Amino acid sequence: MECVLKQPKVAAIIQREHQAARLARASFTAQMNAQTDVPVYNRDFRTSEAHKTQYLSIGPRMGAYLYTIARTLNARNIVEFGTSFGVSTLYLASAAAENDGKVTGSEYHAHKAQKARDNLQDAGLSSYAEILSGDGRETLQSINAPIDLLFLDGSKDLYLDILMMLEKHLRPGAMIIADNADHLPVDEGFLQYVGKDSDHYLTTLIGFHKGLVSQSLYLNN
Repeated sequence: MECVLKQPKVAAIIQREHQAARLARASFTAQMNAQTDVPVYNRDFRTSEAHKTQYLSIGPRMGAYLYTIARTLNARNIVEFGTSFGVSTLYLASAAAENDGKVTGSEYHAHKAQKARDNLQDAGLSSYAEILSGDGRETLQSINAPIDLLFLDGSKDLYLDILMMLEKHLRPGAMIIADNADHLPVDEGFLQYVGKDSDHYLTTLIGFHKGLVSQSLYLNN
């Protein structure tokens, strides 16, 4: 079985972007530590300096997990909320290339969306992904085909809004993966909606180095 992820060109771009993410993270942390005043963290994805400039990306283990899930599902319509610079998109597009599928990503900041497109072009995967620039609550309304895999990695307080907006397009057996689930309250919002009392989802939390990931199987017929 061909593994696009292991092709030298794809692997090189992924390695390059993981390294860039590590360097950017270290630089940003050093800047924060050098401030004499206690930094006030702006959590608004539209105006936050971190959201505008940082990779905010997954690591290699999470990337391999996303690729494996997409391949196992034979996912042909993959939707990503929160593309950033497109590290996760590289993994998903690698799977889409093997599945004869496509990734539709959404990124609020235009320069990040363009960088994600450039990365896909460099990896030879641009035919398997489209990055929409703007608010995902608007751009992802263009989705109208059955969704096989939905990856949520944008603003955490929008996870439920995005899921509910796209829910009518989820095929039975679709998978919803939400990164940074440990940043979400368990008894309200997204995790409550897909949690143990839901008739429509079967959800488990999986631990990675950076925290928890929520994995939900869509049960509706």
